[in-house]
Amino acid sequence: MDYLDFITRRHIIFTLLNCSVMLLIFVADLQFTTEMYIGVLYLVVIMLSLWLPSNRYTIFFALISTVLTCTGYFLSIYKINIQNYINVTSFINLGMTISAIWITTIIAIYIKSISTALKKSETIYKAILAASIDPIVIINQSGIIESASEAIERTFGWVQDEINGKRFDKLLARDFKDKYNLIFDSNLNKGSSNLVGTTHEIQGHHRMKRDFHCELSINYIYIPELDKTLYTAVLRDISLRKATEEKMSWLSTHDELTKIYNRRYFNEQIDREWIRLQRAQDPLSVIIIDVDYFKNYNDYLGHQTGDACLKMLASSLQKCCRRSTDFVARFGGEEFIVVLPSTDLNGARKVANVIHEGVHNLSIPHPSSKCSKKVSVSLGIATMVPSAACSYERLIRFADQALYKAKEAGRDRFWIHED
Repeated sequence: MDYLDFITRRHIIFTLLNCSVMLLIFVADLQFTTEMYIGVLYLVVIMLSLWLPSNRYTIFFALISTVLTCTGYFLSIYKINIQNYINVTSFINLGMTISAIWITTIIAIYIKSISTALKKSETIYKAILAASIDPIVIINQSGIIESASEAIERTFGWVQDEINGKRFDKLLARDFKDKYNLIFDSNLNKGSSNLVGTTHEIQGHHRMKRDFHCELSINYIYIPELDKTLYTAVLRDISLRKATEEKMSWLSTHDELTKIYNRRYFNEQIDREWIRLQRAQDPLSVIIIDVDYFKNYNDYLGHQTGDACLKMLASSLQKCCRRSTDFVARFGGEEFIVVLPSTDLNGARKVANVIHEGVHNLSIPHPSSKCSKKVSVSLGIATMVPSAACSYERLIRFADQALYKAKEAGRDRFWIHED
């Protein structure tokens, strides 16, 4: 992180300035004595020791430099005129050199402790990002990605180094770019957006130019020491979950074999239609359809062939429901029901004719049928104007009675219930 590097650089610069000041003091004094050379050499060595793993090296260099400085000073007493060398200025120079050594040592240890803490924090930070199953993205206040976890490649196809420096909206589908770019608008109060601190379902954009269902959580971070705003975005691929939800939703209203509506959907929809048509006082017609001698068909040709037959019949019935309000549902094993809102008895008769002919045109062989050489159906028709005095169940009962009469009359035909 650049703000961590800034803290480290700040203290290193301070140390370098301190060393430069001490060096200028020595040069200004114009006494290039042994202790001065050792002190200056130590200032160089102490900077190098900042990159060594332990503070013990720094302290060791400080002790050695102190001993060498003092040794050099007292050795000089015997080589140079003592009266000219032992004076207040020389002792001040010696004291300043030793003081500079240990002040620099303390600063170096402080710098190394900060650097160690920062490296530890950065290591933990990188470990957390690496261990995250979901991509975590760090974004600056301009909407530019500063860093991302390794999971970004698995979810979005981007390698970390490739996505760093790119705009965050590169990960979003077209319809969501403008909406989330508002978060990084400099005119807005940071963190005040209702998109921050909450989780939303969006469309993510993969590197391979495909969109997918994604869950996005953006949080706001403000660092007072640096007066800097950052955002963390956690993105979760929920494509599998959404596909499962959609499939479960579909299965709750559809028959898995024939792909048409099931009994549950029929009950819910006809109840709504009954109430709606009751207000409008329009007729509601239903046609119950039963496959003739279907048990014999299954026993003779097998259940797999029977399933294939039901699929073809369901497809044929769906083609007969030409209005958006009409629908067909699987009512039982080999029974289907067609619902015709706002359709009178004459209209229901026409639809029944179309259904009957459509099944015959399929020409599905039925070797064990007692009424036809091909698969045939019997149909029961009933029509009512819905009222509060009764329910749709009465209409279904009338259609069922008509179906029974069609079977009694020899099957392969339709029968209309008449009051």
